[in-house]
This record gives sequence, C-alpha cells and structure tokens, in this order.
Amino acid sequence: MIKSAVNYFSIILFGSLVSALMGGGFAALIATVSPELVTNIFSLRLGDAGISRYAFSVGMLWGLFIGVGATCFACGLSALVQIIRLRVEHKST
Repeated sequence: MIKSAVNYFSIILFGSLVSALMGGGFAALIATVSPELVTNIFSLRLGDAGISRYAFSVGMLWGLFIGVGATCFACGLSALVQIIRLRVEHKST
C-alpha cells in the first residue's frame, strides 16, 4: 500500500513538472512570436526580454495547475478501478 502511494505521488510530481515546463515553453514561444498579444492580455510595459520571462513564468504556473489536475484525475480513476477490482475479486472468493 505504501509503495503504491509513493508511486502515485511520483507520477503526480513528474507529470506536474513536465506540464509546467511544457506550459512555460509554450507561453515563451507565444511571447516570442507575438509579444503584442502578451502585453495586451496582461497590460504590461516591459521590454521584449521581460515579456518572454513573464510569459514563461505564467505559462509554467498554468501548466502546473493543469498538469496536477489531470494527473490527480488519472490517479483517482486508477484507484477507483483498483477498488472495484478488489471488490469483485473479494465477492468471487
């Protein structure tokens, strides 16, 4: 039981970190391609380098939130399937 909890925690941690990096990279790409979009969305008055860094940090936060939510949902669904499987096995014996 402890081993599976550590495995689920590791999956959530790894998934959220990967999602954060992907979100940050995507936001930095958007800021590089169209800095006007980022300045208009957030009402910024920064230079081009500041916009990319700001977009990367905001993208990392959004990627982290979305990644944690998706990973927790997947782990919860997996745990629910395991519980149902254990109940079916328990009833058959």
